[in-house]
Amino acid sequence: MMGGSDAASSSDNAAGDDGAAGNNILPSLDDASSSANGGGGINGVIMEKSRFLMKLAPRIRRLESDTAKCLVGRLESLLTKVRHLTEEENDGDDDRANDDDVDADERRESSHTEQLEAERRRRIRNSLLLTISSCLRGLALLRKGPDAESAFARVAIMPILRSKLSMGRLDEGGSRGECAGLFFLLDDVATTVKDMYGPILRASEGMFANDDDGANRTSKMAVDLVTCGVWVPVATALMADPGIKMAIFSPGIANVLQANYSALDTFLSELAGNLLARPPSPSSGGDGEEEEKTGGDRDLGDFSHLYYEPDLDFGAVERAQSRLYEHPTTVDYYKRWNLPIYYQLRFAEFCKRIDRALELVREEG
Repeated sequence: MMGGSDAASSSDNAAGDDGAAGNNILPSLDDASSSANGGGGINGVIMEKSRFLMKLAPRIRRLESDTAKCLVGRLESLLTKVRHLTEEENDGDDDRANDDDVDADERRESSHTEQLEAERRRRIRNSLLLTISSCLRGLALLRKGPDAESAFARVAIMPILRSKLSMGRLDEGGSRGECAGLFFLLDDVATTVKDMYGPILRASEGMFANDDDGANRTSKMAVDLVTCGVWVPVATALMADPGIKMAIFSPGIANVLQANYSALDTFLSELAGNLLARPPSPSSGGDGEEEEKTGGDRDLGDFSHLYYEPDLDFGAVERAQSRLYEHPTTVDYYKRWNLPIYYQLRFAEFCKRIDRALELVREEG
């Protein structure tokens, strides 16, 4: 009797524990028995999860916003370091060009110092490029590509434009209002951007354009530095200043307008190819011997040879050029040309020539 009552009580306790454990577990959304037994258990779970997500939503948005701000700030700081490093290299090149009166020993010592300095700068550039690529990838994952493009345009491109674009540079080599220096100014801007930020542009194009199979040549990229980071600020600078805009787009002289149109059309048609072209390596001798030697003498812990290196073919450059032409800023840029005035000016020139020819025929026969 005692054994039977103990067994019964133990079985009751076990059943009670199972019931308590079952009551502490939230019913699953695909549990059909919960709706039959609990009478609306699934709705309760859904409401509970909805309230939980509603409470977390402000924190998630705040975390996403703070992360994007940190990445943008970090990107701006890194781009500034790239600019300062390039300016430091250019100053060093100018100093070496001025040091002609040195003997052989000093020249050898200076050459060795220059090699060490060049290696140091190469490592700094590789580190900066790696970190910038990580920032761009993070912003792309957060769907903050426009923030990255805006930061690149503001920190990297606008200082170059402010230092080079002026009415004096436009009229350099000709009379005022002829814009004789426009072609050389645009070429200088493209060369400076390529020398300073070319590796960053190539890395960005390689990271975010590899998924494009060519079917949609003008598909929107997560981060498009060539179009929105370079071309948009250049076009905006040309169209925003009233004096520069009038001198370029509406000069009132047919030959000047034609020259300006040709210069800007050449600049735009070759922009993607110029920015994304891979610069020749100064250390490669063409036979691979120098590259093999560099790999053998590489310092322990130097993993720069393992870094991502974009492989941009002609198709990738062509797709980038297509995005340039399809951007709304480019459409607005073409609308700024005062072509009706150009045709009127040319028509007046032709009429003047015809009138002169008729006058000569009437007078001389």
